[in-house]
Amino acid sequence: MCCVALSARATHIVGGEFEMQHTTGYNYKLTLNLYFDVVNGSAGARDNYVSVNIFSKATNRLISRQDMFLNKVTRVPYTNIDCTVGELRTDKLVYDKEIYLAPSIYNEPEGYYVVWERCCRNRTINNIENPEGAAQTFYMEFPPVTRNGEFYENSSPTLLPPLSDYACVGELFYVELDATDPDGDSLVYDMVTPLNGYIQSTQPAYYNTQVYPPIYTQQPNPAPYAPIRWLPGYGVSNQINGSPPISIDVKTGLLTMRPAQKGLFVFGVRVQEYRNKVKIGEIRRDFQVLVLDCPTNDSPKVLAKEQSKKGFYREGDILRINSTDASRCLSVLFTDPDRSEYIELRARPVNFSSSDYSFQGLTSGTINQGAASDTLRATLCFNECFDTEGKVYLMDLIVKDDGCSLPRQDTVRVSFIVEPLPDAPPTLSLSTNRRVFEVREGDQLNFDVLGIDPDNDIVSLSLLPKNFTVGAEGIQFTNKTAEGRVSSPFVWNVTCETLKQESYLLDFEVRSTVCGKEKVRTESIEVRTISNNNKPTIGTDQVTKVIELEVGKPFDASIFGRDIDLDRLSLSAAGQGFELAAYGMDFPVTNGVGEVASVFTWTPTCEAVGKGNLKVDFNLQEDACDAAANQTLTLEFVIKAPNNAPTLASDKNVNTFALKLNEAFEANFEGLDIDANNLIITAVGDGFNLADYGMVFTSINGTGKANGKFTWLANCPATEQEMLRVNFILQEDACDPNPQQITMDFKVEAPKVADYIPANIFTPNNDGLNDYFEVPELPSEFCSATFTSIRVFNRWGKEVYSSISSDFKWDGKGVNDGVYFYLIDYGTTSYKGSVTLVR
Repeated sequence: MCCVALSARATHIVGGEFEMQHTTGYNYKLTLNLYFDVVNGSAGARDNYVSVNIFSKATNRLISRQDMFLNKVTRVPYTNIDCTVGELRTDKLVYDKEIYLAPSIYNEPEGYYVVWERCCRNRTINNIENPEGAAQTFYMEFPPVTRNGEFYENSSPTLLPPLSDYACVGELFYVELDATDPDGDSLVYDMVTPLNGYIQSTQPAYYNTQVYPPIYTQQPNPAPYAPIRWLPGYGVSNQINGSPPISIDVKTGLLTMRPAQKGLFVFGVRVQEYRNKVKIGEIRRDFQVLVLDCPTNDSPKVLAKEQSKKGFYREGDILRINSTDASRCLSVLFTDPDRSEYIELRARPVNFSSSDYSFQGLTSGTINQGAASDTLRATLCFNECFDTEGKVYLMDLIVKDDGCSLPRQDTVRVSFIVEPLPDAPPTLSLSTNRRVFEVREGDQLNFDVLGIDPDNDIVSLSLLPKNFTVGAEGIQFTNKTAEGRVSSPFVWNVTCETLKQESYLLDFEVRSTVCGKEKVRTESIEVRTISNNNKPTIGTDQVTKVIELEVGKPFDASIFGRDIDLDRLSLSAAGQGFELAAYGMDFPVTNGVGEVASVFTWTPTCEAVGKGNLKVDFNLQEDACDAAANQTLTLEFVIKAPNNAPTLASDKNVNTFALKLNEAFEANFEGLDIDANNLIITAVGDGFNLADYGMVFTSINGTGKANGKFTWLANCPATEQEMLRVNFILQEDACDPNPQQITMDFKVEAPKVADYIPANIFTPNNDGLNDYFEVPELPSEFCSATFTSIRVFNRWGKEVYSSISSDFKWDGKGVNDGVYFYLIDYGTTSYKGSVTLVR
């Protein structure tokens, strides 16, 4: 059994708040700032770590627990160190930790809150019940890390650190609590009742703060959290009584009050964070303020006056400083009725952010150190660029002393309109009146470019090419900057490279910048190039540009180029949409000075037939400064391929044949072509291979003539087909071939046993005539039937002879004359008959 002793009750908490700053990705730095009462708090109440809890706002479900260790301890300073009192010392304890908020978890639209509860507050607090038994609930809300599936970046606002200043009874007290938001979100401030939560003095935390890791004695409770209980006469709107009571500006976060009685008072402030008018988070800070009876501190005084006038400025008047005014300054006088008092002056823009003003003279010092009263004088001057653009600007001139507890101050708000000093634009001129120039190769264009600023401001001169970039054109010009006056010569030596462009557009600019405003003047020129070049000419020995050619017949054409300027020429050719070599065309590239020629050769082949008309471009290019465009000559070729159809003949008068089984067949074929093209004769079975049926075709092919022979022995496989068709084809090797064909049909009939009826009598008397019973030429098979046996029977059915050979011979030995019956068996069929034996 484990026993855990909770830390002892201690009064030490002044206040504090959470912060959470985004670092990278879904990583954040979570911080707890705890303000510790050094005077009344116990040193043992300083926790080395805190264990905080994160809950879902939608369900109040505990999401995670984070243990954060003490990282830094600093003393909360006073505004004026001379106002330090021994009964008010506060330390800032910073606990922090790098945490990861997983997007798969922290994605609920309602967001989350982080909370830490700790007891107890200072027992000397005068505006709440049972302060030594009251806890503080540190509380902050933050949005999900993803919205609509996308990363939602956010950091909490950061409040200005508090001061250890005390307030004085009957004196105005103010603290700037304005926060900054890294994301630029809108912040709204209000006063709230501090939260007590569920922790009590008998249980100052949910865990033992003296051991780590923390051992929780009970699970932390989710929101809502009970507030502290105000004493009678106090509440959320008057947490510290006075005239006025404590309050905070909803927009600026300026906390003000004029307390009515001394004591130690706790108060709560909330900062709500809005984005696009939707609340996404909040932080709460609890703090306390000590109110004392203080010596009287009189307020300082500040006055302003125009230097050209005797009377002092009255608030509501509008000062006007024109561009022609000799003085752009105001005199500022400031003093304080207290003896030996330090005062200082500052200016605070109200409705503008410009800093184009400065003070001259004394802006701070200690006055009234002798018997006489002192007044400090300063001069506020607006520089020459200050421009309110016709609008009324407001500026607070603030003087403050260093009185305790807080400095007292006085303010005069000055309304003014200021015009900037006049600034004349610069001028730009060229030493020539011409703005359009015509140049030839070898010319030089030169003139001076001058920029002047009447106000003697810094002036810059530059050249800006508009339709080209300065490179090898021969332009010489240096961009220059000087005060008041700047000059730079422009020189352009026109070269061969220059003439490659017909027109050049150039801008000369002069610029001066005063008060951040740039003034520009421009002069433009155009330079036009004039060519001295004559373009070359290209020609051919062909009369027409559309030429008909026949396949196989060589063709050549002479192409030539000339240039009267004797520039270097290059002659080449290219097919339109094809490579010359792909069709066997040849045209050597040739070069020359002033004159060039080459020969195009081609023997058309069949590849060119059917491709349409072929066009070849012959290009003549010159190498000159201002070279003319390439000169092109195009020849168009129309390819012809005339062809006479060959003939195919056979030695057969008919093309349909009925053959008997095992009957031999032969047919001869001859092909002729008057164009003497190569001929080939082939034989092709219509739906079958010749070899499968034993057919043989041989041919002798040649130029202009071809012969072929077809032979066949009719066989059984042919009997199974109704007809066999063989195509004899004559093909020619020509661009536009005309194949010829002869078709022959063959039908083969299988023999029948009845076709081989033997004699119905035989005389076995050895006279050499009809001595045997036999069936000469009886086949051993009839394609679909195979000879099995022959058997001979007498009239009583007794077998007297048998044989398994189709060429049997029965000599009748061993039997008497008479009539006998035989059975010829072919397996699938049989034949019966009778024969008479006579000796």
